[in-house]
Amino acid sequence: MKIKISTPKIMRSVFGLFLVMSLLCGFLICSAMAQQLKWKFKTFDVANSSPAIGSDGTIYFGSYDGYLYAINPDGTEKWKVQRGSDSSPAIGSDGTIYVGLCAINPDGTRKWMFQATGLYVSSSAIGFDGTIYVGSDDHNLYAINPDGTEKWKFQTGDRVSSSPAIGSDGTIYVGPRDKYLYAVNPNGTEKWKF
Repeated sequence: MKIKISTPKIMRSVFGLFLVMSLLCGFLICSAMAQQLKWKFKTFDVANSSPAIGSDGTIYFGSYDGYLYAINPDGTEKWKVQRGSDSSPAIGSDGTIYVGLCAINPDGTRKWMFQATGLYVSSSAIGFDGTIYVGSDDHNLYAINPDGTEKWKFQTGDRVSSSPAIGSDGTIYVGPRDKYLYAVNPNGTEKWKF
């Protein structure tokens, strides 16, 4: 039997290095790098997103049960909150957790929810200035200010389900389903498409 896993993350703690990953059977696991299981956490459905790890060691991940989970480094639940997307979380410099078009405070309370016309969104990427970039099935790449207001949107030729990547010069790269790779300037204008 094959088991699918998310992209693993390495977590450093006072106890050493640990590998954290989501399994598509509803578990988040943490194992010591010496290949021994440290703990596992059960969700009510498939644990589908790649985890993100906060500066305090809290592990954030999503599940098809509709929740974003915050798990303490010892494997116990810190909190869970309904999320608006199946995308993987990203963590801002202030500790805010971004999942799709939603921003969540480190204590699990909702900070803001951005309204877009699309239902499905990519995972977020966070720019050097704190701008949140996220793609949507409404064919747009959105740039959202840290306060939840729209900075700009860039229209592509099809749904944007891939996660944006940000270059060292601030250029945002995204590959929607229109078979192009777009390079978008930090001001929202097209730099090029290939």
